[in-house]
Amino acid sequence: MFPGFGTLVNASLIVVGSFLGIKAQRYIPHSIKEGTINAIGLFTLMLGIKLLYENRPETLKVFFLLTFGSILGHLIKLEEKLQELLKGNESTKGFMSASLLFTVGPMTLLGCILEGSKADSSLLLPKAFMDGFSSVILASSMGKGVAFSALFVLVFQGMLTFFAFYLGSFISQSSMANTLFIGGGLIILTSAKIFGLLDRVKLLNIFPSLVISLFV
Repeated sequence: MFPGFGTLVNASLIVVGSFLGIKAQRYIPHSIKEGTINAIGLFTLMLGIKLLYENRPETLKVFFLLTFGSILGHLIKLEEKLQELLKGNESTKGFMSASLLFTVGPMTLLGCILEGSKADSSLLLPKAFMDGFSSVILASSMGKGVAFSALFVLVFQGMLTFFAFYLGSFISQSSMANTLFIGGGLIILTSAKIFGLLDRVKLLNIFPSLVISLFV
């Protein structure tokens, strides 16, 4: 497999799954959609807690990364621009929830590093099929915003793969731990948003912290 293959498959399955979810939403009972969303929210919460527990970050650096990244995100107004683009709170929540669910976690980071450095897609391909299935249910409840997350997956995972292709051997263990720890916190906030909590928190404006943490 060539570097980037797994990400292309991942983004494509999200688009297909989102299309199927939007088209089939009238045929999926509300109880099934609600139950599935709650299960995804719970799994997301558990994954976030797992990442926080398993990683030992540089606490002071994580604080500054979160602070600087949040300031940068609010200055750029990432979430506000996204809301203007998608024209709808439900679509925005779908985009943010799906984007973080599909990109934050050990399978994404390690999968991109493995594919970028060794052209091995063995981690990204299973992730792609899981994301494709999840996108069916998410899109049936949250709408077209989930489909837009495919573009974010393509860009974000593509950047990680490109970075790993050239500099994968130079990613320090401390940077990886910081990134996974921050990702765990963002995943927990994502689960709260999936459950309809913390709607006032502009989660996307905190996201630059995750990207910056890979490089410092």
